[in-house]
Amino acid sequence: MVAQNPDSRRPALLPNGANLHEADGLNMVKVRALFSTPDAFVSMCQIVKEDESSGYLTPTLTQRKVLRAFSQNRWLLVNKFRQAKITTISVMLLLRDCMYLSGVKGLLIAERQDTAEDIFERILYAYKRLPKDVQMPLAKGRKAGTTQIHFEHGGSIKILTAGGRSPAIGRSVDRLIITEFGEAQWQKKAAINIFPTLNKRPNARVILESTPGRAGSHHETMWRNALEGRGRFHPLFLEWWHDDSCQVDFTSGFEPTNQEREYLAQHPGMSMNHLAFRRLSLETEMAGDPRLFSSKYPSNAYDGWIGSLAPVMPSELLQPLLDRAIVDPEIGPAGVREIESPHPNGSYLITADPAGFGGSGDKSAVTVFDAINRREVAFWEDREAPDRFARRLLRIQKRYNNALLVVESNATACITLLKESGTRRLLWTNRNHPGWYATEKRIQEAEAKLVKMLRDQDLLLRSRGLLHQLLNYDGSRKRRVKGLDGSTHHFDRARTAVMAADVLSRRNFTPTGLREEAREYVPGRVTIGDLDKLRKGKQREFARPVPREWM
Repeated sequence: MVAQNPDSRRPALLPNGANLHEADGLNMVKVRALFSTPDAFVSMCQIVKEDESSGYLTPTLTQRKVLRAFSQNRWLLVNKFRQAKITTISVMLLLRDCMYLSGVKGLLIAERQDTAEDIFERILYAYKRLPKDVQMPLAKGRKAGTTQIHFEHGGSIKILTAGGRSPAIGRSVDRLIITEFGEAQWQKKAAINIFPTLNKRPNARVILESTPGRAGSHHETMWRNALEGRGRFHPLFLEWWHDDSCQVDFTSGFEPTNQEREYLAQHPGMSMNHLAFRRLSLETEMAGDPRLFSSKYPSNAYDGWIGSLAPVMPSELLQPLLDRAIVDPEIGPAGVREIESPHPNGSYLITADPAGFGGSGDKSAVTVFDAINRREVAFWEDREAPDRFARRLLRIQKRYNNALLVVESNATACITLLKESGTRRLLWTNRNHPGWYATEKRIQEAEAKLVKMLRDQDLLLRSRGLLHQLLNYDGSRKRRVKGLDGSTHHFDRARTAVMAADVLSRRNFTPTGLREEAREYVPGRVTIGDLDKLRKGKQREFARPVPREWM
């Protein structure tokens, strides 16, 4: 005889909407106790340990961090290190919820079928060794197989692989575990097919865990969106140097190099044993390549993403800015996300990278800088037709005190519309070329200027999205990095920062605007050549000999 639990007392970690299922022979007092703390159930599970013995699971500090995060967040995205044993913890939580909560269906997805089956064996191993008074009976007439298990209350656990080109759940699920998502080749299609099933389920819970994957992949985009506070996922970064398994007892002959000592100082809490583990890994499977080590044992939430990209911007300059970066503000009346409202006497610079017509390809991006204090004050990025983007730029220019407008002219539609409408204070490359013309030489020079300004702390970048793009920015306009699922990595906002460095390094702005306006041969037109002439003129002025009467 099975009945719904009449006890109104709900365990502290029992999810909303869930009912504990009572079955003959179950000790419900013990069952409720398994939901009392994050690690109560997993500590009762038995596993095969690394030394080939079997025994109860004793959560590590890293695993306890995941258990706490899962108890507090329904959608959890875990950036882990190699062999963090997070998959074992995740599937034990999956077993707990699907076994005791009435009708809850769970799904485990791995990048390959054999991996999924190996993980499922851990679930069966733990289930079969639970005490009988807390072991939920299976559905009548059904046995636990190699790919699924069904309980008498209608709940179940099933496995699936994301290795196909169009992976799909095909049914509603309440609990989802995705392991090593970064290894899946068709990440974007998998996400589109999988997550809509859970989006409308108010009590669904998800754990997506993986080591960092390919730079520019859909997985990286999801992780960075989570770090920026966008979407459903809560980001959780796991420090490998806080885990006891990532260390070796070094002998008296181990002497850290100067670079290793610097690395040690950059990781609070790291011991010499952890440093010895790093050296041993570098000398064994990593073939001495620190980037390969970082891809499996990242140093921070932004580290470890590698691929065919060749980043231009030094990460050590961007990381401190990321630590202080802000969450994206709401879009204001001028159609831009404002970090700061314009000051009445402020002088501003707008840099824009427009897209062409069509529903695919690059996005349009615009960034507004306080040209006097040299800091980012507003930004916007999305797909938008060139004519609408041109009107957006004019609204932003008007709001920010008739700012100097610098638009990349390689995509000609937007700059043509601005020129034909008689836009004032629009930068021209020369008398015949409106806009900022992105030649290979100009891009490389502007990138060098941006690096110098960041290193000298002469430019403050404040939005996470812009800093994220700069981390992987490769400087190439034509050669877009494309993942195996067809998704490309865009650097549109990064390009606006490069453009800003080029203009800001040429001239100091004043509260009344650019003094070069008197040099304009057409009202409202400012050219890069004008800026260069003024700079060279001042250099000649300072190079003149001192007048005799001054001596």
